[in-house]
Amino acid sequence: MKEAFLHSIHEHTKRALFVLLLILSECAVHQAYANTYVTFSDGRLFVFPDTCVQSQTQEDGRLSFTAPDGSVYSYALEEIASIEETLTKELPVFTSYKFNNKYNYQVYTDAVGTITDDEVSIEVAGIGKRLTATASFTLSDEIARAYVDGNEQESKVSRLRFENSRSYVVGYPGDLILTEVEAGKYAMMPFGRTYGVNVDFLTDHSTSVPRIDINTVDSVNITSKDYYVDAEIIIDGAGVFPSMTDSVQIKGRGNESWSTDPTSKNPYRLKFASKVKPFGLTNGKNWVLLANKRKGTLLTNAIGMKAASLIGTVAVNHIIPVDLYINGTYKGSYNFTEKVGLANNSVDLDDEAAAALLELDKYYDETRKQKFMSTPYSLPVNIKHPDFKEDSTVLDLDIIRERFNSFLSDVYDGKDYSSHVDMDYLARYLMVTDLICNFEALHPKSVFCYNENLLDENSKFVFGPLWDLDWAFGYNGYFVKYINTDFFSFPSTQQEFFAALRYGSDMGERYYGLWKEFKGEPLEELCEFCQDYYDYAKPSINKNKAANLDATDYGKQVLQAINWIRQRSDYIFEQVVRENSVIGDVNGDGEISIADINVIISIILGSQPSEEVIIRADVNEDKEITVNDVTALIGKMVPTD
Repeated sequence: MKEAFLHSIHEHTKRALFVLLLILSECAVHQAYANTYVTFSDGRLFVFPDTCVQSQTQEDGRLSFTAPDGSVYSYALEEIASIEETLTKELPVFTSYKFNNKYNYQVYTDAVGTITDDEVSIEVAGIGKRLTATASFTLSDEIARAYVDGNEQESKVSRLRFENSRSYVVGYPGDLILTEVEAGKYAMMPFGRTYGVNVDFLTDHSTSVPRIDINTVDSVNITSKDYYVDAEIIIDGAGVFPSMTDSVQIKGRGNESWSTDPTSKNPYRLKFASKVKPFGLTNGKNWVLLANKRKGTLLTNAIGMKAASLIGTVAVNHIIPVDLYINGTYKGSYNFTEKVGLANNSVDLDDEAAAALLELDKYYDETRKQKFMSTPYSLPVNIKHPDFKEDSTVLDLDIIRERFNSFLSDVYDGKDYSSHVDMDYLARYLMVTDLICNFEALHPKSVFCYNENLLDENSKFVFGPLWDLDWAFGYNGYFVKYINTDFFSFPSTQQEFFAALRYGSDMGERYYGLWKEFKGEPLEELCEFCQDYYDYAKPSINKNKAANLDATDYGKQVLQAINWIRQRSDYIFEQVVRENSVIGDVNGDGEISIADINVIISIILGSQPSEEVIIRADVNEDKEITVNDVTALIGKMVPTD
């Protein structure tokens, strides 16, 4: 009985081993013939997977591969060094991969990736899921290259969207693989080691915003904007941002928002003894806690700064929602952000010796030698840098005033003012100011511009950074009012100056180009950010409401914000298109002809052209594309006596 049992086990074992060997044999055959590796005399490697090859032939001195779509890839045998069934070439690898906050506005803390054989995992401390980022990476071989969708990627330069996993190929230039690029279509694409880059947004796992505790020495109250109080600061990053503890000085700041009552929800300025990186942001000594004291403004700074980042203005501030406690007392939901200035964490210049930072501000509250009234426009100009008493500078008041007034004189006289100002940054600054309808600028208040070297006649004024947005987005009717307002003709003290900038030199053409670019993915990203920011800040917003600091229904407001931004973008874009196009020149070829009538007819029949084409096709301006537009266009084509 025992022998029969053992014999049975032995037979089962032999049978199992046979099956296992058969499986391994089949796998080995499959492995051996899965790819054909063709190495050329010049070192290039072409790979042909059997799943992508319908047939392979060698005749008339050529090696040919036919793909399932019928495309043929044929090579002279004399150019081929070897044909292998296995890969003998060692592939390069990622040796580092990160999102550096220097190149990525949305990434507050440098995000360093963890690299495995086929994956890069990276945790991002930032708000907003539609992440468009520039990766910084290194490869194991200096001649190696990284590709996404067949396009070479340049470290610290190339930008990609990362809300979903992205696939990289790391290989050598010239190495290709036959690939099914879309259903039934084949092409040669870069070959190498494939990595999936997967982003984990830390805000997805958060249940609260960061908490800041500021404990003053002897628990003294902060009652002045003129002098600092010594304190300790404790930042709890709430699992998203790095935490820190340090000594700090704190004082009040602001104009209308400031109160000497220490129990009020006041804004504050923070100053560290040396440069620090709170929340992982760029090193800096000076920071700000914005109170968003005005009811309904807990979203305005965040959305406005995000818009500025997407439009590309200079030195955009980061907005981080925090719960603030001073000496153990809850003060409310605040925004932590950079202080505007010539500094690493704001306007970062290589040399500040001849640099100036100016603020157009109706409060005109600097000391006598730190301000002037400009001519010919009567603009109140505060000189924020240099501080003639403290900073090392080669400038004086007269030099700054003369250069700025020279710029304004050309604007006022209708001359080409482009020799005085960076036109690209000015266009972007005016665009975001227009988009968010920032009435702050029209007083003017909080309008910053700087010049890196006023002693160099070729050095130009740069408008920005954007600041102070509680008079934007339909002030006193946030995200409801002023959707269809022409910002540059709105009655105000300084409307004339901003209108002259907007319509002077070649600004119209620049403006047109920026709006065409913005109306695609950037607009969608801004709208998505509104919801993402609210979702993250919601616990703090609700806590602020429970403390009777702001009863606004922000769940409702965020939906209004998205609608307001979309409608205002449509309104401005239509004005810009009409300004820079001939209505009726539907196809944009520079003339009105029968071809334009054909485009209008195709729209009526159901084609889906771009928004810009629809605007040009609305010849009778009734917001509809109908046969009436064809009639109106024919009227434009028929000469009149």
